[in-house]
Amino acid sequence: MMTLKASKPLLLSLLSLAPLAVFAAEDRPWQKLNDLTATEVVRNFAAPPSGYSSQVTWGWSGVITREVIARDLDKLLGMNIHQAWVEPGRNPEAPYLSPAYFENVKIAVEEAKKRGMHLWFDDDGGYPSGFAGGKFTTERPEFRMKALAPVEQKPVAAGETFSVAPDATTICVVALNLDTGAGQVLEPKAGKVEWTAPASGRWAVAVSRWVFRSGVTKSANNKSGGKDSEHSLMDYLSPEANQLFITWTYEQYKKAVGDEFGKTFLGFRGDEASYNFNPWTPDFPEQFQKRKGYDIRPHLAAISAIQVGGRGGRGNAAPVTANLDAAHRVYADYCDVWSDLFAQNFFSAGAKWAADNHLEMQTHIEHEEILPQLASSNGDFFKCMRDIQVPGIDVIWHQLWHDVVADFPKLASSSTHLNGHPQAMSESFAAMSGNYPTPNLEEAGWILNHQIGLGITHFEFMSMGASTGTRRTPPATPAVAQPGKEAPALMKGAAPNGYRYINDPKFPELAQYVNRTTYVLAQGRPAAQVGVYMPSTSIWFGGTAVNRSFLATVHALLEHQRDLDFVDEYALTKSLKLRGGELVNLSGQAYRGIVVPPIDVISKTALENLKAFAKGGGKVVFLGAAPSLVADKNFLTASGPADISWAVTEPTGEVTAKVLAALPESDLVVDQATTGLKYNHRHLKDGDVYFLFNEGETALNLKATLATHGTGRQAERLDAHTGKSEPLAGVSFSNGKVVVPVTLEPWATTLIVISSSAEKIASLP
Repeated sequence: MMTLKASKPLLLSLLSLAPLAVFAAEDRPWQKLNDLTATEVVRNFAAPPSGYSSQVTWGWSGVITREVIARDLDKLLGMNIHQAWVEPGRNPEAPYLSPAYFENVKIAVEEAKKRGMHLWFDDDGGYPSGFAGGKFTTERPEFRMKALAPVEQKPVAAGETFSVAPDATTICVVALNLDTGAGQVLEPKAGKVEWTAPASGRWAVAVSRWVFRSGVTKSANNKSGGKDSEHSLMDYLSPEANQLFITWTYEQYKKAVGDEFGKTFLGFRGDEASYNFNPWTPDFPEQFQKRKGYDIRPHLAAISAIQVGGRGGRGNAAPVTANLDAAHRVYADYCDVWSDLFAQNFFSAGAKWAADNHLEMQTHIEHEEILPQLASSNGDFFKCMRDIQVPGIDVIWHQLWHDVVADFPKLASSSTHLNGHPQAMSESFAAMSGNYPTPNLEEAGWILNHQIGLGITHFEFMSMGASTGTRRTPPATPAVAQPGKEAPALMKGAAPNGYRYINDPKFPELAQYVNRTTYVLAQGRPAAQVGVYMPSTSIWFGGTAVNRSFLATVHALLEHQRDLDFVDEYALTKSLKLRGGELVNLSGQAYRGIVVPPIDVISKTALENLKAFAKGGGKVVFLGAAPSLVADKNFLTASGPADISWAVTEPTGEVTAKVLAALPESDLVVDQATTGLKYNHRHLKDGDVYFLFNEGETALNLKATLATHGTGRQAERLDAHTGKSEPLAGVSFSNGKVVVPVTLEPWATTLIVISSSAEKIASLP
């Protein structure tokens, strides 16, 4: 039973910590789904394979030597951490991407190999990913990041002639009829555009241009050492730019240590690749025409005036209704195309290179907890993560706390489930300081368990600087609640900065607990039966109400112990396979119910596939009114409203008793109502594993009926503190279900393994 309350001492002595087992390099079981038996899972539980260990951010600032590297790796081993993510810092003797830097990489891999440890490397020399240590600025500036510039619009009187010589940044010149809104592209002749306005009507000419523009970067090679615009990000939408990025970064690691790829060197970790403006790339008009079937250029004036975003769903601001006019429909098409190009040419291309070289990519993007901002920064979470082997989120300030509804870790875990991967990662605790509550060890445990319950199976702990005497030190500011709010009792007495938890003498026990728990929950296959439609396309229309409704739907289902995944447009239109009354993902997981929260738009193909799913016996529930628009090839010509007469509907837009009754029976049913119990369920080859977490302040004493994958003949509790397992008392088995007593103190957890085998589950001392 897990609790990290200060009043309940942790059970495991540092002297008894066992080293983690190391799998043969060619096996690389952490890269794939493994259908292990309950006995096999328990056999590795006390000392999980090192490929499943949590990792620590290891900042390489100052002069790095073999002595420094060896000392730091030994320190990590003493913390029960067997993986590190190397984050390059400022080093006057070995700048990022220099031959001296890669000599340090070789030394680090050699020293990690001696210790049976594993390393991940930053995919760039700082963050956000995609500036190649400054090379796009200094060597190939034509491939720097680009944006749509504000459109220059000039009235033209009837009969007046307008003339302009386009330059290299001119996208197009458009004659606009201000009475009808129609636009006509004026093609240049002999390097010049000349146009005379008709004798009647009101006219203007719009000149659309692109500009070089980049978000700020924190570059290890930056002269100032700060976060500024000295080193531009790359044009993420360009395949040529991405090939340069791979050549400058990944390929150099391959030359240095390629024989350890997939062994000691596990892969790359990306960080916050994103936009904060309307992006552009030179061939965008051609790409848009191919995908959407019409010319984007006459609409650029309207697009440049729109920027979706806002905090959408956080705080008390009233939700904003989407705008479905023609300009916003075109803007949604624009978002659909640039997010496609971003996903394909940056994220998927990098993930494919990693896979081809026996590596994995792990990454997180921007604003996972605020979907309207994510829509502006990345377009669509699931597009970015579709081919990423270890999708991630970050929890680095007040995104996840007792006073915040925070189900966004489901983004990463859902992506792994949809796309057939075993692990989802979280960068945790990086910036928990200043005006936000900062966790001590017990609070850190609560935050970790909350994420584990939502499917996170790999953690990156922030942070440890290299022992060079030069390291990043968080400000030692007192822990307080959000401005204007009284700190909840659980926050009081928290540590004064965001990294102190990692230096707590009992941190190694927490790390070992996490290693064991996440190892077990990375085995087998996910078991959630309900998918909740992710309204990314509706968010492109500028509304925040759809996000508020989505979050409320997810939270209500989880509070009723209805485990779920998020499913996106791609899943519903392409990757999920219909099997009677089930939609089966690439993990082999079968959804038997789909909930569509109140949304504004859905694709024609997704709607048709949901109808076929319902006809086969699947459960489809629409909350609120029918979607206003049904899009086929594009959003501009979408029709509507959608016909959902064949589905279960709930006009209130809320998760009611009617909605719960319409969905498949939960795989976990408790004998008394509680909102504090969260769980994570996986199918094993011959049984199941359940992780139960009491995230509330009230002790739970109840009986839980657990569905089992098989006949169910024995059940054991795994103690992640001690590495031991023991038979559960008071258990009864009947018709594929197991009734177990559940007693959980506040913040406590338990791991239950159920087997349908007659062979006794291996219990390790």
